[in-house]
Amino acid sequence: PDSIAAANAAHCANDQGKFWEYHDTLYNNWGGENNYWASSENLLKFAQSIELNEESFVKCMVEKKYDQVVTSSNNDARTLGLTGTPGFFIIGPDNQITKIPGAQPYESFQRIFDYELAK
Repeated sequence: PDSIAAANAAHCANDQGKFWEYHDTLYNNWGGENNYWASSENLLKFAQSIELNEESFVKCMVEKKYDQVVTSSNNDARTLGLTGTPGFFIIGPDNQITKIPGAQPYESFQRIFDYELAK
């Protein structure tokens, strides 16, 4: 639920041209999954901290303007077998796809790149 609320809020921030500022604020204030870190109160505080127009932001959130976009995005992620962020797909020269779930060290990517390029 927190991720869905945060995604909606980020889309609402994008309406005001501040997606990346809001995105960074969300990640800088992340308090763990589904513990209400993305409560309505916190999302509004985050919006205020980057000087979004509060009235427009609240209206966007209350109307759930981006609910369908976020739902579609979640459905796409499930279809692709993604369970969290980040998630990566490396497509090799032979169009073979390797999925990398979660944050991984550079060496994990390098190993796959080396393998794919050696084919």
